[in-house]
Amino acid sequence: MPIADLTAALSAPIRGAEDIQSLEEFFKRPEVLAFYTESQDASLTSANLQACADLLPSLHPSRASALALMCGSLVEDDADPAIAFPALQALLQQWLQRLRPYCAQEVEDDDEDVDAADRQIWKDALARMEDMPPDERWEVEALQQAVDVLVLPMMTMLMRSRRNHEAFVSDDALIALLYPMATNNDSLPFEQLHYLWMAYQLSYEDELIVVLPTSKTGFVARAHAINNTFHAFTLLQILIGEHAEALGVTRDIPAREPDMDGDSADFQWLQAGAYTRGELTQPMLWAWGEAALRRNMSKHGKRVLIALETDEGTKRNWSGFNGIIHEAHAPSLTFTRYLTADEVAFYLQ
Repeated sequence: MPIADLTAALSAPIRGAEDIQSLEEFFKRPEVLAFYTESQDASLTSANLQACADLLPSLHPSRASALALMCGSLVEDDADPAIAFPALQALLQQWLQRLRPYCAQEVEDDDEDVDAADRQIWKDALARMEDMPPDERWEVEALQQAVDVLVLPMMTMLMRSRRNHEAFVSDDALIALLYPMATNNDSLPFEQLHYLWMAYQLSYEDELIVVLPTSKTGFVARAHAINNTFHAFTLLQILIGEHAEALGVTRDIPAREPDMDGDSADFQWLQAGAYTRGELTQPMLWAWGEAALRRNMSKHGKRVLIALETDEGTKRNWSGFNGIIHEAHAPSLTFTRYLTADEVAFYLQ
């Protein structure tokens, strides 16, 4: 059977860097080709993906990441993205935990503003890399490469499954490793890992409440795979422009494209707690644009943004936040319905 042949072939020991194959060599292996060909039969795809998920933890990282990439290819061809994802997520956490001691943010010797602890972390990471014997270095480098390869199928599965995304963002231990290693890591940098941090920032809201206190109107929108709150502002301002008359908006709302690189605020965007008993009590409680949309405050169990139509207050510009991060990333903000007058008052209480 192809799975038996695949298991036997990939379970052979890897004793040194010379035993690690390139991805091109891996996918030319007869056992891999036979298994992949069989897996394209729709009646066998799910079972074969599960077989891969079961096999992955026992493999050397270089082979596990290549096999995971094959799983991602099947998902791109419409296989279930949820079958293998938990195994990939578990592998990523294990691998990042092993590599964490070698990762640190660079500290300049003459930088007097750096905390002593951060300076020591940088020195320790460099020392570990420099003192590593050759028979260990190749393993670390192979693991580093495996992480970058693993990111590719994980992104494919994250972008196609909200369930996967929910499991990913709720994995506190993994995210605690991911953030510094993807964003503040100069001693053992990764080329692809930052995409998973960008995926972590995505937000989904089935009922995003938008209130316009000036006209005492508002609406409900469905937010799907929104990069961050700046991205939400752009898409929401498109919806406000389309519904300006019904919402009683008096200012001119410029035309926009959803994926435009830069934009600016037509409103003073605030969080739910800015209003108390119908009055603006905390005008500086901004909806922070760089933050994930889901990080904004909730009120009465719903995520709420307040679009204050005023010529006063801080107005912000932004760029680089509105693009897609993966070919399967399809962000959208969809108008659902208008708020009633009672609902507007309810969310401003």
